[in-house]
Amino acid sequence: MQYRILIIDDDPNTAQVVRTWLKDEPYEILAAENGETGLAMARERLPDLILLDLKMPGMDGISVARELKNDPQTNTTPVLVLTACRDVEAKVEAFNAGTEDYVTKPFTVEEVDARIRAMLRRRELLSGMESTIQSLNQTNAQLEQLLMIDEKTGLYNFREFRRRLRGEWARASRYHTPLSLVFLDIDNFKQLNDEQGHQAGDRILGELATLVTGGARANDVAARYGGEEFSIILPHTDGEMAVRVAERIRRAVSEFVFNSDDKPTRITVSVGVATFPSTEGLETVDDLVRAADLAMYRAKDRGKDCVVAA
Repeated sequence: MQYRILIIDDDPNTAQVVRTWLKDEPYEILAAENGETGLAMARERLPDLILLDLKMPGMDGISVARELKNDPQTNTTPVLVLTACRDVEAKVEAFNAGTEDYVTKPFTVEEVDARIRAMLRRRELLSGMESTIQSLNQTNAQLEQLLMIDEKTGLYNFREFRRRLRGEWARASRYHTPLSLVFLDIDNFKQLNDEQGHQAGDRILGELATLVTGGARANDVAARYGGEEFSIILPHTDGEMAVRVAERIRRAVSEFVFNSDDKPTRITVSVGVATFPSTEGLETVDDLVRAADLAMYRAKDRGKDCVVAA
């Protein structure tokens, strides 16, 4: 692995000494003769280690160090101070600015070489830790996504549906905005499963989920409530609009030919709609769920394949 070392020092001899000492090592040596140039180079080239002088014309080393440590691109890059300044106050100020090590001039190349190797080892370990943390974060995000999604349909699952509905209910209650809930259930799904098998039923569930999301609007939240029952949360939506969305989905389902084991199959759905605050008796989020569910069963009682508003 080739490491990149940036030397920020107004004395060109420092860079020359380091280059000569490390000429047989897999290091790329960069040099800047003032703080402004060095800071720009650090941000552009992203070195693995920076050797920094404190006393330079223009922008001094302390200011450079502070800028480096405040920049997300360079704040983890180790900084080794090489300076002729020996007073304790300068050393304390350098460490307070975020530098990792401090060596005074004149220095022995053996000492600087040892410190460079130690800091690069530390840099490599930190990079490995950052990579591991990033991988863990990605894994956690994937696990969190899996906990939200129903595996058969790709829609939100019951748990995520309840979480989102509670959030929308709280907003609707606080800001006095309408909130509608749609429940739909596949008609005669048990008979379909008995005749064609559960694998065919699962494929129909997946295709139905596509129709549901296609009929819903961008801000609506579709979920599999359980079994053959689906739900759609419609924020900022009154009852009239919710019925139109529900009817659009019902019609799309009735006209669609499902492909189950190469056997064309048609299904219908019964749909119930409830709206806060226009539906009477809605004091809690559970009341809204209950009202939409009862409306759906009234659609069943009316002969199925229809939409009923609570």
